[in-house]
Amino acid sequence: MPRPPIDPSIDTSAVPTNDVSRRTMLRGAGLLGMGMTFGLSGLLSACGVAADDDTDGAASTGGTLTLAIDGTSAVNDPAFYTTLGDWMAVDCVCRGLTFISFESNEPQPDLAESWEISDDQLTYTFRLRTGVTFHDGTTFTSADVLASLNRQWNDKDKTLPEGASRPLKNLADNVKSLKAVDDNTVELKLNKPDRMVLSRLSDIGGRIISSAALEKEGSGIGKALVGTGPFKFVSATAGQSVVLEAFEDFRLGRPPIDRLVLQQVTDPSTIVNSLISGDISATQFTPYSSLASLAKNDAVTVHDTTLGFDAILMIDARRIPELEVRQAINLAIDRNAIVSQAFFGKGQTPDGYAIPPSQNGYDASLKDLSTQDLTKARELLKQAGAEGRTVHLMAASDSWHPKAAQIVEQNLTDLGLTVKVDSVDPAAYFNRIYDTTDEYHDLMIWERNSYVPDPDNMVGSMALPSGVYGDFATGFASLKGSERFADDLYTAKNLPDGDERTAAYTEIQRRWAEEYMVLSMLAYSTNPVVSGASVQGLNPNALGNHRCFLEKASV
Repeated sequence: MPRPPIDPSIDTSAVPTNDVSRRTMLRGAGLLGMGMTFGLSGLLSACGVAADDDTDGAASTGGTLTLAIDGTSAVNDPAFYTTLGDWMAVDCVCRGLTFISFESNEPQPDLAESWEISDDQLTYTFRLRTGVTFHDGTTFTSADVLASLNRQWNDKDKTLPEGASRPLKNLADNVKSLKAVDDNTVELKLNKPDRMVLSRLSDIGGRIISSAALEKEGSGIGKALVGTGPFKFVSATAGQSVVLEAFEDFRLGRPPIDRLVLQQVTDPSTIVNSLISGDISATQFTPYSSLASLAKNDAVTVHDTTLGFDAILMIDARRIPELEVRQAINLAIDRNAIVSQAFFGKGQTPDGYAIPPSQNGYDASLKDLSTQDLTKARELLKQAGAEGRTVHLMAASDSWHPKAAQIVEQNLTDLGLTVKVDSVDPAAYFNRIYDTTDEYHDLMIWERNSYVPDPDNMVGSMALPSGVYGDFATGFASLKGSERFADDLYTAKNLPDGDERTAAYTEIQRRWAEEYMVLSMLAYSTNPVVSGASVQGLNPNALGNHRCFLEKASV
């Protein structure tokens, strides 16, 4: 879930790019709605249809797996974001030093076989795997790590395309040095401790590209990406598809499928019909309204994925300056209705505030922060002298957003406010949030996905008094005392997982909600993963978070 004229994929110090919902970044780019609504049979005939199941029920090998994606610009580059589909292609083509499977939230060794962290937590020494081969036949060494990470950290790197988002830029602000000790050892030194380094290196921006390919392709690497991943690049057509094929020398073994097609499909009915017919093998973009009927259909499997994203209502404190009014709005919202009617039951009321139940740090003692109490809400509104005030609400016109907006509108009307609603084309939505002069900037429905499954990626981004959430969207940075949150969030993220870290995030969230209330939680949910009944090995929890790990998938 969005760009020129104002493009958050362009690096700016004022808008940390890791703070931007990637689905929303797609909307700004305008690609969610630009794609083709079509039957897929012709394409799949050209690519080769999925192999038949083995008669004994075992996973079959060979064939094509077709994954429906939101869009593609045909630029697949870890330093350049346009669509979720393009970055899912990067996930398949390239691997990083570390890996988070989403079956566990802990970073595991990947291209780095091990690492050592100094006692002062400032020096990371990575021991690289030997004998790993890139798709272009070159051997993986420390030179590839330096070339790949330095382009994320150096805005003048000659291999960066125009408008590069560089999602690891914020990490670079804390990097003192990065050097190759030898061909198989890399040393990373920080200015101050950051226990999220290993997790951040597992994200898209940390993917390692062949330095030989970077030297050859330069800023055009996104059209000829070369990595060490399970699939190698074949072709890409903007607005249509990215085609990949199995890499024979993948270090964990050749994938079972021969070919992977990431196919842009934007029409919900086409997604549903094509899943049933088998023209689409899998997707995480299935409409929520279809999940119940699909669950009864033997042709497909509706996977049980963890709840990894926050559905949120952002409140601009510059437009609604009274805390009592913001609290009243929060207390008026019927989350049960949103879960049942906007997400069709594929969700949960947000009892842990902004940390979903799939993450360490989730604490259900925060349930009271997201509980409806219309009587108290009306008292607060009356106390503030705001009865009958007109407020403006905007939401994107796709997926769960319109129904959630309708419920919130009714809730706030029942509270005693006059509500004006604007349903916004997804392609324009991010720019509208970024524009603090927009007439409808009072209340904004949005979401935050777990691309790195840790509270630092959720609360650590949204309660930070800078960037998109804390500055442009809510004006939190303008409120007295907000500056303290930057230091408190830094302290919390550097605590080891456990009771102390959970307690630190709980305290931050409670104070953030009770003293400021610029973010009202609506629900926890997931991007619902549905596949053909014969498809196996998808890693649905990763796919439900828009991470694409299909090296074990078969059709």
